[in-house]
Amino acid sequence: MTNQKPMEELTPNQLLEARNWIKNCSPWGDLQEEQVDELTDDEVIAGIARHFEGGISEFKKMLLAEEQ
Repeated sequence: MTNQKPMEELTPNQLLEARNWIKNCSPWGDLQEEQVDELTDDEVIAGIARHFEGGISEFKKMLLAEEQ
């Protein structure tokens, strides 16, 4: 039995923003836009957690800062 921490969740709007970020992100530049659209929500969240500096929590903070 593994002790995996639960995956953080994003709202539907945050997921949309995450997909847009992935489409413009250098490490994921080899994906076409339609491929990004086909990623599951879990794949998007895992990608943000791995590739966004600071992970999901920092991604959420960035979105909040942009809204203000």
